[in-house]
Amino acid sequence: MQNYLIPSEISWLSFNNCILDEAEDLNNSVYERIKFLAIHSSNLDEFFRVKVKKLLVKNSKKNKELLTQILNEVNLQQNRFGSIWKYSILPELKEHHIVYYENQELSKEHLNEIEYYFKSIILSYIQVIYISVNQPKTYFLNNRGLYLLVKLKDTSGNYNYAYLNIPSDKLDRYKRLQSQGDTHYIISIDTIIKKCLSFIFTSGKIVSSYAIKLNRDENYLIEDENSGDLIAKIEAKVAERKRGSSTRFLYDSNMDSDTISVCKNAFRLKSNEMIKGGSHHNLYDLFHFPNPLKPKLQGANYPSLKHLPFESSKSIFEIIDKRNQLLHFPYQSYYYVLQFFNQAAINRNVLEIKITLYRISSQSLIANALISAAKNGKKVTVFVEVKARFDEYNNLFWSREMKNAGIKIIQSMPNLKVHAKIAMVTMKDKYGNKKNYSYLSTGNFNENTANVYSDFGFFTSEKKYTDDLKKVFTFLKTKKKTGMPKEILAAGFNMKEKLIEFIDNEIKNKKAGKEAFIFLKVNGVDEKDIIEKLIEASKAGVDVTMIVRGICTLLPGIKNVSENIKIYRIVGKFLEHSRIYKFANKGNEKIYLSSADMLSRNLNRRIEVAFPIHDEKNRGEINKIIQLQLEDNTKRRTINSEGNNELDTLNEIVPRCAQTEIYDWIEMTNKSDTE
Repeated sequence: MQNYLIPSEISWLSFNNCILDEAEDLNNSVYERIKFLAIHSSNLDEFFRVKVKKLLVKNSKKNKELLTQILNEVNLQQNRFGSIWKYSILPELKEHHIVYYENQELSKEHLNEIEYYFKSIILSYIQVIYISVNQPKTYFLNNRGLYLLVKLKDTSGNYNYAYLNIPSDKLDRYKRLQSQGDTHYIISIDTIIKKCLSFIFTSGKIVSSYAIKLNRDENYLIEDENSGDLIAKIEAKVAERKRGSSTRFLYDSNMDSDTISVCKNAFRLKSNEMIKGGSHHNLYDLFHFPNPLKPKLQGANYPSLKHLPFESSKSIFEIIDKRNQLLHFPYQSYYYVLQFFNQAAINRNVLEIKITLYRISSQSLIANALISAAKNGKKVTVFVEVKARFDEYNNLFWSREMKNAGIKIIQSMPNLKVHAKIAMVTMKDKYGNKKNYSYLSTGNFNENTANVYSDFGFFTSEKKYTDDLKKVFTFLKTKKKTGMPKEILAAGFNMKEKLIEFIDNEIKNKKAGKEAFIFLKVNGVDEKDIIEKLIEASKAGVDVTMIVRGICTLLPGIKNVSENIKIYRIVGKFLEHSRIYKFANKGNEKIYLSSADMLSRNLNRRIEVAFPIHDEKNRGEINKIIQLQLEDNTKRRTINSEGNNELDTLNEIVPRCAQTEIYDWIEMTNKSDTE
């Protein structure tokens, strides 16, 4: 491996460690910190479901070494997680008179309360399965399900084993108990079940009980996407996830060696699949940890701000006609995107709507607007990417709903994912001529994630954009390219080639003594040709600055290789999701917003769209956001030459948080524009 690269798995774990930084940061409210613990657990869970199996299967020396490195880092993070929870979160909750029952004795009143809840509610959902040690067979654990492994001792002194489900899929994981005075009490159903095991196992002695959980491989490969029914193949493969091979068996670190051996044999596990954990698993359920004092302890609230131009007219199309409009989510309301589709659905002059959908919310207001449009006689064409990992069923559901309403549905292309976030509305103007209105975004058409993902949304009626989008939509419909886009960049058409051309141009300008720099804000970097070209730019003396939220296999700051490359991460209240490409271009800056990361999958195996921003007002807003993010000294980490995160030390510096300052800047701009 080149000395300027790091394995993507290790880089991803480095990002997830930043989440623990936020969980540990006492400047965050206690419930924000609990949320970050939930995010870390959810991320790690997905990591083992998606990224680890290939290392377990390909048993090479290189993979063994990498797997060992991964497991060591995961162990460190899990220990850190436990310390934050035990020594930081729980004591602070207690200071606010919130007690979380784990190992401590329950009061008599609470013991009576949980016994009643167990017998009347929980017990109905519990299934007990005994493990036969003498007649081994394979026992099945549901993917991501929670279980207790119980060790029993009969009257003859023999040990027996059983496991039972913790029904967190049917009941709230955490239950509030009756308050005592001004003190509030919370308990998990795991703990309730442990306390009430004697009501299940009425004979013999309960020796111990341990939390266990199994992650299964959730990747799937369709060998031939070009023949047969692709959607049926996807549905079949998604169904197989429930029975995928094991990737991580988590067990309580206090489990004795005999019980570990029983688990290994009963569930057909390999040693490298077995990982010590805590006494509770699936801690992404902490997203729903009760707050008896809500809204206290929740942290600052940031209500969505208005975009004033859209407030000046009842018709969103009139405003777009006057000027291109740029929105900043989640700082500004996503309502305007919904308004765009809702107005299109009922406007008598609208003829047609086209849109790509990658991840749709479960209660999608946009899908409902499209259905309304179809019922009002509009021609509606929707490309739905059914291969969007973990959203396949949801996307299939909405595909059927929209198809039943008369919408033309195009689903998933063989060997390609469509990740572009684009829409186009065609309407008649007052002269009877057709006019197109486009919406291009860095984020999904999902009103739920728009509340927490930082993204850009761009509205335009300029023909140069819509002419290019027509080529993309034609390709999605016919699988035929009718020419290269001229204004936008489109992966699957010209994006990677144009990006390399732009980088080459900066190298050329630097060598000619002209202004040259590259700025990239993306969620991931691993595409080898782009990395090699950035290395070439660095060697030529071009300053390369990158903000990369997640995986970044490129190591910066290596002498004579990447010493002119600086890479940062920003992890804060909102998920940094927007992508920006910016090039000096001899003083005439090129600025693109994009759906695409600098990952191999984005640039080589997907349809993506990046769109240029020419309007000086919009360019100024983007540059302001870039400036604030690069000046952040509380949430911005520097990735060093070893791939580790270095958080700025404040010393006497005034704390600067980009996300807070972006919100304040937009709010202040709104106030000054209305005065």
